[in-house]
Amino acid sequence: MAKKDYYEVLGISKDASPEEVKSAYRKLARQYHPDVAKENPKAAEEKFKELSEAYEVLADPEKRRRYDQGGFSGVAPDFGPGGFTWQNFSHSDDLEDLLGQSPLFQQLFGSFGSPFATGRRGGIARGHDVEVTVRLPLTAAIHGAHPTVEVPRSSPCPDCRGTGAKGGTAFETCPECKGQGQVRRVQSRGFAQFITIAACPKCGGTGRRILERCPTCRGSGRRQTTERIELTVPPGVDDGAVFRIGGHGGDGGPHGAAGDLYVQVVLEPVPGFRRDGTEAYGEATVPLPVALLGGEVSVPTLEGPADLKIPAGTQPETRFRLRGRGFPRPRGTSRGDLLITVHVEIPKSLNGRERELVREALGDPARSTTGRRESIWRRRGT
Repeated sequence: MAKKDYYEVLGISKDASPEEVKSAYRKLARQYHPDVAKENPKAAEEKFKELSEAYEVLADPEKRRRYDQGGFSGVAPDFGPGGFTWQNFSHSDDLEDLLGQSPLFQQLFGSFGSPFATGRRGGIARGHDVEVTVRLPLTAAIHGAHPTVEVPRSSPCPDCRGTGAKGGTAFETCPECKGQGQVRRVQSRGFAQFITIAACPKCGGTGRRILERCPTCRGSGRRQTTERIELTVPPGVDDGAVFRIGGHGGDGGPHGAAGDLYVQVVLEPVPGFRRDGTEAYGEATVPLPVALLGGEVSVPTLEGPADLKIPAGTQPETRFRLRGRGFPRPRGTSRGDLLITVHVEIPKSLNGRERELVREALGDPARSTTGRRESIWRRRGT
């Protein structure tokens, strides 16, 4: 099936801004993440990979420019989740591993065997991709983070050295394929000859037959382990961002390539704050005297309390800007701002003396009439 246009995959126009690209990807990634889409996880997994591939290109200005100019040929060819470039493959075995992962290659040559196959291998099995979710505090988007994830892996059994045979020696050369791991069949039809090369059905393409299975791995040649991987989450990371770590997914067997590890970062919200790109928004409450007379108050930020100067006569819901207290810009050194909305605390009750002072300063609202002299605050120009 032909690949979809990356803009179509994310549902955006070709002139979409970087923020629109991020927003569209974030929304769709949450919708199709396999941990969320339980009804059809297989389809969700494929859609999620498609979204990640599109975002990886469109979120990078240079890759996006090349894609806009040359389409899929403008970016690295992709015959698998990790993609490849020809210069990465200088050995015929690498080329076989690569092409064996291509759906087009499998469609053309799957029934005939690999035209690049050597005697030591009977087929190519790529490991499955692994997806994990890492939850981090919102402050990780300010300073970055180095979380550690545990990924299940399989490795060669130490007792049989990956052979599956007891002691690593309890096997013999397969009598069917003579150790080649493949069987070759020739059919003649008129003047044409059809040659079919396939994995040996007796030994499964290994070229040898196990006489006594290894009791540790029960003949599989592999053992299950857990790999601890430390990630580097950069400052400015978006909620829902996905990182791909090639070769750390499921094991591909003795000769197959390992799958990839996909890590989605979920940022836990901080009560009282919200994020919009590089800007942060918070709230603070100041006493009425400070709002009237001015002063300095301590307000919460994502990195702890900070002092904020309140000018005299500050009105309720006034917004103040604390520069450089927001989130870092991607691949930049500067930070956005923190915008604090100020709420004025109005006393619920006043004693007699306090009432007199308020009437003296602001006037008696019960006697207020049109044309009455301006209050003391207006006369003083405050």
